Amino acid sequence: LKVRVVRSSPPSSQFKATFQESYQVYKRYQMVIHKDPPDKPTINQVRLVPVSFEDPQFKASFNQSATLFAKYQMSVHKDTPSDCGEHE
Repeated sequence: LKVRVVRSSPPSSQFKATFQESYQVYKRYQMVIHKDPPDKPTINQVRLVPVSFEDPQFKASFNQSATLFAKYQMSVHKDTPSDCGEHE
């Protein structure tokens, strides 16, 4: 597994070149770990939001994302609530 940080907004050429492959890894993970059916998640369910408190879309979705992250970490990785704060 190779991890690369690429600019997603605006999409860089590296992002565009690797999105399909990254999506397939994500989809496989969802199917194996979370037992999602092959038709879920669809590519349209993948939402990329720039990580910046200056971005209105990020600010609007931050609380929802932080809550989802905490639930995931506690359920899948057995983290404690204190390990899942907004700073993490």
